[in-house]
Amino acid sequence: MTQSLTIHNPIFYDLGRKFDRSLTTLQQVKALVKATFPHWSEKAQGFEFQAYNFSYLSLHLPPIAFYVAETPLKIGDVSVVANLVVSIRLNGTLCFEYCFEVEVDKHHQLDDVVSVLQSYVNIAYKRDLQRKGAFKNAMTQIALPELSEIPSIFANGDIIDQIQSMLSQNNLGEQNDYVYPYQHGRLLFSCDSKESESAKLLLSEGFVRSAQTVCNGEIYLDTWKTVITSEASSRNLFLELYLENLNNFFQCQIWIFQCEFMLSDIESKVTTKELDYEALNAQATAIENFYFNCNRQMINFTNLSIPFKNDYYTELSKAIVDAIKVKQHIEQTEKHLSAVKEHINIAKIHTDSRTERHTKLLKLLMALNLSAGIASLIPSSLDGDITKFSSSILPPLVWVTFAVIAGLILYLETRNKKD
Repeated sequence: MTQSLTIHNPIFYDLGRKFDRSLTTLQQVKALVKATFPHWSEKAQGFEFQAYNFSYLSLHLPPIAFYVAETPLKIGDVSVVANLVVSIRLNGTLCFEYCFEVEVDKHHQLDDVVSVLQSYVNIAYKRDLQRKGAFKNAMTQIALPELSEIPSIFANGDIIDQIQSMLSQNNLGEQNDYVYPYQHGRLLFSCDSKESESAKLLLSEGFVRSAQTVCNGEIYLDTWKTVITSEASSRNLFLELYLENLNNFFQCQIWIFQCEFMLSDIESKVTTKELDYEALNAQATAIENFYFNCNRQMINFTNLSIPFKNDYYTELSKAIVDAIKVKQHIEQTEKHLSAVKEHINIAKIHTDSRTERHTKLLKLLMALNLSAGIASLIPSSLDGDITKFSSSILPPLVWVTFAVIAGLILYLETRNKKD
């Protein structure tokens, strides 16, 4: 008997831009998307007023989402309908929300369908990374099937390029120094009920044993796979909360790699001795602002009493946070932020010490100039009587001063070259 099920595959990307977090900016982005992609239709967004604290919503900007495409696919003898929704958040992330409606009647068919769909996603992803020069190092050893044709609905890179170009041309948002080029996605499966044949295909003994059960046993939640057997309204709520928390996870991932970029930049400046104190001080100020903004946003990632006034929402979000390891990613982000602050301070100390040596050298040069001035006064100090010059103690003092200063200058210059 043929059974229908739905595969959800949200995939996040970094737009690489900082936005002014205001409703005006959100509306401007929305208007630009509508103008750039006239065939897209806006997806309605909403929050349940009985579940959310208004104080939280007053500080929280919703994503904007658009229906992009619906494409029928044939994988073997299985029919699949692929739907795509693209959502943009003003934290600078972009999400491709894939939804695959599948008709299967055997377990191996489901495995084959998932394998092919993931191949489409990953091969398109690989080609885009190669185009950007980001497919490198150990990832080049990943064995991927080479398919000559990929359905156009998986061409994420083209849409990302168009959106980034649209924002840049209209001066919306500020370009980050570092853009995280990689994606992050998860797989979720939903079916009509736990008793359906589709659910039985998905709920293997091993998976059920490892998964966390929520919503009265209707949702099986694991780190990389989730099975939803609840009705449509509960399923939609779960997906909404899941996407929000997965966005927080991905935001931490972006910050971690931004920190890695900053650490490499600081290290490069120190090792090449191209340290400029004013530039380094400006960079330190930028890092302090970055540190502050990251911590400010992460505060609400796990304190679920701030957004919700509904125990069901709170418990469901807590289960998602635990399953996808948001807390561990926050801890890793905090370690990276601390490392960046520590290294920029060390670099400033190093620059201060070099600046101090240069100041001493300047003082010595001024002393040399002063000595030369004194020497020029010797004839006048002798009242024009040159015969007194040989008996005066001034010449030896001047030459000794010159010798000492010259020796110090030579010593400092030698040390600078060694440093």
